[in-house]
Amino acid sequence: MTKKRSRPAKGKARPPKEQRRLSVVMFTDMVGYSALTQKDESLALRLLEDHRQILRPLFARFGGKEIKTIGDAFLVEFSSALEASTCAVAIQRQLFERNAKDVGRQRIQIRIGLHVGDVIFKDRDVYGDGVNIASRIEPLAEPGGICLSEDVARQIQNKIEHQLIRLGKGELKNIDLPVNIYRIVLPWTKQGFGTLERMRFTFSQKRTRRIGSIALICALLAGIVLWWSVEQPSGPLPKKNVAVLPLLNISANPSQEYFADGMTEELISNLAKIRDLSVIARTSVAKYKGVKLDVAQIGRELNAGTILEGSVQTADNRARIIVNLVDANNQQHLWTQEYNRELKDLFAVQSDIAMSVAGALRVELLSGEREQLAKRGTESNVAHDLYLQGLSHLDKRTGDEIIRAIDFFAESVRQDSTFALAYAGLAECYTLAGNAGYGSLPKIEAIRNAKYFAAKAITLDPSEAEAHTSLAYVKFRIDWDWSGAETEFRRALELKPGYARAHEWFALYLSLMGRFDEALAEMRRAHELDPLSPSVATGIGRILHFSRKFDEAVAQFRTTIALDPDYAEAHFGLGMTFTAMGHYQDADKELNTAKRLSGDRAAVIMMLGVNDAMWGKRDEALAIIGSLDALSKKGDITPYYSGLVYATLGNLDKAIANLEEAYQQREGLLVYGNVEPLVIQLRSDPRFEAIMKRMGLQK
Repeated sequence: MTKKRSRPAKGKARPPKEQRRLSVVMFTDMVGYSALTQKDESLALRLLEDHRQILRPLFARFGGKEIKTIGDAFLVEFSSALEASTCAVAIQRQLFERNAKDVGRQRIQIRIGLHVGDVIFKDRDVYGDGVNIASRIEPLAEPGGICLSEDVARQIQNKIEHQLIRLGKGELKNIDLPVNIYRIVLPWTKQGFGTLERMRFTFSQKRTRRIGSIALICALLAGIVLWWSVEQPSGPLPKKNVAVLPLLNISANPSQEYFADGMTEELISNLAKIRDLSVIARTSVAKYKGVKLDVAQIGRELNAGTILEGSVQTADNRARIIVNLVDANNQQHLWTQEYNRELKDLFAVQSDIAMSVAGALRVELLSGEREQLAKRGTESNVAHDLYLQGLSHLDKRTGDEIIRAIDFFAESVRQDSTFALAYAGLAECYTLAGNAGYGSLPKIEAIRNAKYFAAKAITLDPSEAEAHTSLAYVKFRIDWDWSGAETEFRRALELKPGYARAHEWFALYLSLMGRFDEALAEMRRAHELDPLSPSVATGIGRILHFSRKFDEAVAQFRTTIALDPDYAEAHFGLGMTFTAMGHYQDADKELNTAKRLSGDRAAVIMMLGVNDAMWGKRDEALAIIGSLDALSKKGDITPYYSGLVYATLGNLDKAIANLEEAYQQREGLLVYGNVEPLVIQLRSDPRFEAIMKRMGLQK
């Protein structure tokens, strides 16, 4: 006998079914709707209906499913992060065009928040963290803007035509963990490149507002004032400050991107030889590659009154290059030229462009400058092409890319053994590998090669500023040839006054000599030439730290972190300054951040040990000594690292023994011994003074 299924009693509803799935959630909200309702309810309702008629067709076009409306807000589900983001951009574009078309009409502006997460569907409604987080992200957007979580940003990175800016960690109401927030940069907005925006965002978060120390708040405000003065120059932009934007590769073959990048670098290098021009460095202009901003905005952000932009197309051993020189103050074209030449004529093209820029800006070239600009690097097209590929990899500044650059430069000099620029490229690569921790080459080998290739480049062409700069860096970091280093730096800057890296490294040298005012002037000059470089911005903070101006150093490091929140060196510098100030808990936080971002760099671990020792955490400091000694025995580092922690614990005998051994191994960090505030325990010891005298740092 078949059993009959029991049916629910009449009048009783079935228990609701729940469905759980991963979705992209969009939350929108009209700006100022509630206030307008109180002033003019009928107008508010008309705008609400207009807004719905604009948004709903766009939701449907991009596969969005409208879950519900909440007053003036929409809650919409998408199956794709890319479709949701593209829909959000389309919405803001259509609203912008509507508002611009009839300025007399009441504007409609909305904020949009996006998040991808687990969503629970029940009773024709949705619940869960995915919905909650999206609703909390939406108010963080500017009117007319789009904010999204890191989960969405990760899925759309490099898939949409608009740039993403990381604003920082948002503390969302009733959400336990902070969420990394990003913004989509819309081309019709007038916001800056992101520096001040990140600082405003960071300062608006509850945790930042709860900072107890007035000094820290003042430091942050000082940083905002500093960057505001940089990003918002008063009066007209200086016309002799020139920014060469990344040339656009319009070749049929995308693999020719290196050619456009290399040409950009060479144009910057040539123009930097002209004493009366201030040419923005590659590291700052590279941030505008693929970014659609008008030249006026770029000029404001770089404090550059003149912008050189253009495109490159290569085919069949020929290159077509189009360049435009634009006045950033009024966006007028000062000069335009098209070149259609064989590849062997590229040096002549670069020379002509540099001279034409100088002529358009009414800069009188010295005879020596004309000779430098007219110089041909090589007659070999193959050698030059390999050199451009090497430059493209060198500019990426990672360990793996440095190794790839070495391969291309080495092949270039095999094609033309007299090509001085390629030898200078090898010298810079090996200098970075041997002294700055790039790549995995043995240090001794890298230093030996850096010296050899720098000397080779200078022998072939004594006018190569890059080679003089690399040789100077090796001389003071490794050889401890202080006077020789200064001679090389000054020669490099004489040859190329606008070479930002030479100014930066020379500033570091001057700070080690205790010449802090000169050092700060050089680093600030580097900052003028490379305003978006976190390395240069950190360098200013380090000099302030060395000169015991700790409050100013904190402000500068915080400014740098706002510029690039993931730049390990800035967190490292801030942590060291906090340690010197006795703010050990703050130091511990920053140093651990630097440790994570740097991949457990030994110098950061050493400084955590110093901070623990000064904090009174002896056991923790001893544990760090143990890990550093283990690395030293393997040959990965010298005994200097554990020696500094021993000194902070008061064991000067062990510290000096380690430093003596580090001296024999030519440890690069010893050069800071005369100026670093955190080695104060050692300075009164005559044995340490003797080491400094042998290095030539004390008379």
